[in-house]
Amino acid sequence: MSKVVRNICDRFEIVLASSSPRRYEIVTEVMGFVDVKLMKPSFEENLDKSLYVGNPVGYVHDTSKAKALGIVEDLKKQIEGEAKKPKLVICADTVVIDGDNNIYEKPQVARKQMSNLLNFRDGDDPVRVATSVTLINWRGSEDYTFEQFEEISEVHFDPEFPLAVVEDYVDSRDALDVAGGFKVQSFGGAMISKINGDFFNVVGLPLNKTFKAIYAAAFPSE
Repeated sequence: MSKVVRNICDRFEIVLASSSPRRYEIVTEVMGFVDVKLMKPSFEENLDKSLYVGNPVGYVHDTSKAKALGIVEDLKKQIEGEAKKPKLVICADTVVIDGDNNIYEKPQVARKQMSNLLNFRDGDDPVRVATSVTLINWRGSEDYTFEQFEEISEVHFDPEFPLAVVEDYVDSRDALDVAGGFKVQSFGGAMISKINGDFFNVVGLPLNKTFKAIYAAAFPSE
């Protein structure tokens, strides 16, 4: 653990409000935080997408915020009064957006995943992976602040990638539980010819912006 990360851990209990193994790996293995507490957001992620026509980033922004506010309510129920140690809660939501501003979340079923991947491969435009991160500095009860920011990475799928390999990838059931239905850090990355932006954002959590926000929360005068 680096000295900076150790100092942050001395000031805060780090809480990851996510059930995503990818985000957990980024926070623990890449950033280097230890003893990270996990909380699963209770928000159902059921915002009406028809309200975000032409504004897909607004959808992921509002979903992340709703998740975070739900976590605050859960913390209030768990801990009465002031917390012994402030909690720094990392909450995020990620979606994939195609060239027509359609929003893609977790496909859940192979048929939908196959449709997604063919749309991404055969589309005229790259897809965008948008993540909204809400960072909560919770000190107890109603004493909290939060910061929210977005990161967008541009992902170019290879239009000449063989259909048989796409079908084989779908049969592997590798990415039914991630936005869009592909994992860039596994064999799914073979379908991608280029990424513009933060690679870790495509995995599930923007590394650069998230760590800078954590650092600013721990050392606000610097």
